Amino acid sequence: MKLKELTKKEFNSFLKDYSKDNDLLFFESTYWIDIKKKNGWDGLILGLIDDNNNILCASIFLMKKIKVLNKYMVYAPRGYLIDYSNYHLLKEFTNALKKEFKKRKALFLKINPYVKYQDRDSDGNIISKANNELIKELKDLGYYHQGFYVEMDKKKDLEPRWLSVLDLNKDLDTIFKEFRQTTRWSIRNSEKNCLKIIECDKSNLIEFKKLMEHTALRRDFIDRPLSYYENLYDILSKDKLIKILIVEINFKDLLNNVTNDYKELIMKITRIENNSKREKELKELEAQKESFNKRINDLKEYIKTYGDKLIIAGGLYMLYGNHLVYLLGASYKEFMKYNSQYLLQWEMIKYAKNNNYKKFNFYGIDGNFNKNYKNYGLFDFKRGFNCNVVELIGEFDLVFNKFEYKLYNILYKTYRLVKNIRKK
Repeated sequence: MKLKELTKKEFNSFLKDYSKDNDLLFFESTYWIDIKKKNGWDGLILGLIDDNNNILCASIFLMKKIKVLNKYMVYAPRGYLIDYSNYHLLKEFTNALKKEFKKRKALFLKINPYVKYQDRDSDGNIISKANNELIKELKDLGYYHQGFYVEMDKKKDLEPRWLSVLDLNKDLDTIFKEFRQTTRWSIRNSEKNCLKIIECDKSNLIEFKKLMEHTALRRDFIDRPLSYYENLYDILSKDKLIKILIVEINFKDLLNNVTNDYKELIMKITRIENNSKREKELKELEAQKESFNKRINDLKEYIKTYGDKLIIAGGLYMLYGNHLVYLLGASYKEFMKYNSQYLLQWEMIKYAKNNNYKKFNFYGIDGNFNKNYKNYGLFDFKRGFNCNVVELIGEFDLVFNKFEYKLYNILYKTYRLVKNIRKK
């Protein structure tokens, strides 16, 4: 066996067979190299081949220079495309990579394999034995485990360790019936709210960017510049590997609908208001009347402030391999009551099922399932779609120079501290 630098054609041919039996995410593709090059990363593809030139395992690698140390950090997104249960193969590949990246002046190689640590149900309860054996084997080969972070606030990993994933191995009617009752209601309610889903092209990506800016402020994370989304779109839209959707609400049409419903309610109240036998029903209708008045006043105010229509939510989806990944979501908090995010996810779940994807991956969540936890709402939203919690084994660094690695970590922590102070 020997290490070989692969062409995109060779790697993609290997991917085709690999993906038949394995989960494959967009981050493991050569497209990710093209995207990250725009952000200052170099990329290469390496594989381990046998004597007949058959590829046994492979991975893309991203490299970025650590200027202060004149060394490179190397990253294999979502780990290697390898049978991790084959310790001999993992050892051979690791040893070959050590030699290769030492020659390339690398300081360390980071991996975060898409390998489960333990199975969990939709509530986050553990339902299988933990995969400690692989972690031990990786440590034996020289990889440093970065730990088991639970909450996003303490996340150091480049990609989430906790995911929410819906299997699409049933028909659509069954998938819908297995959603939580409140989720089904929210989807049906969204369909009454005069919402329209619009697929973005490059000309209206700015609308999605505005939503992301608002969501970043609300949820306290740093959004990327518009050029990042434009870059994603330019590279991926050619091969139909990305969908960026926004949701528009028509306040004027919704006001007309609500007003008509209100008129019908008033007529119903008038018919029974002198009927003592229907006093209980009358009280319920009077309560509905107050609710209708509030909705009508809100809509009139929205039209006055925003006009007849407004973009209120959006989502960015990666379409690759057997996963359709809901990578980013954004919405204006004031308009969440119209359930636009429920409509978006249901439409994309139907799209995924109809286009033969095996899984709809809601992607990152926190691993804290306490109802009082501040980010519980995001987990609970995704849980309502009957997703299982996927807990991965975490992130590992294969270190080539221990002293400089320690120095790098000190410098990086200082950089993050200064960045957070400036942000606040």
